[in-house]
Amino acid sequence: MKRRILIVILAGPLLFGLPIRKALLGQTCSDDEGMVKSYVQSIATLVGTVKKESLPEFEKDYHEQSCLSQLSLSLGILDSLMDCLNKAASDSTATPAQIAAIKSKLQNYAKLKSALAQDRDSLKGAKNTKTAKSIIEQFQIAV
Repeated sequence: MKRRILIVILAGPLLFGLPIRKALLGQTCSDDEGMVKSYVQSIATLVGTVKKESLPEFEKDYHEQSCLSQLSLSLGILDSLMDCLNKAASDSTATPAQIAAIKSKLQNYAKLKSALAQDRDSLKGAKNTKTAKSIIEQFQIAV
């Protein structure tokens, strides 16, 4: 009897911790998704601001550097999100419908990542602030 109680005490957290871990994995992915959406929204807002401002305002407010920073951070968060979604897609307890939804999200986020990387690279290649402002104004950020 004591042996059974000891086994339950020692093995209980392991057995009961697995569903919690899987739930936390799903929560982590939704947290990363929220962060990606927030950063993409802030980039879209910045693009709108840049379109409305003059070149001296653009230079004074350091919007070129701000946009580069936001693009780089967004790409890092996208990497984290895509890793999380890949883990979720390979989860043995996921249903086929869940896996299909995850793969669809992965495709959408891969397209977003490609677009943001291209925007970042083109902005990095800008020769001067006037060119940088023009490049930012042409960004097509899908929110």
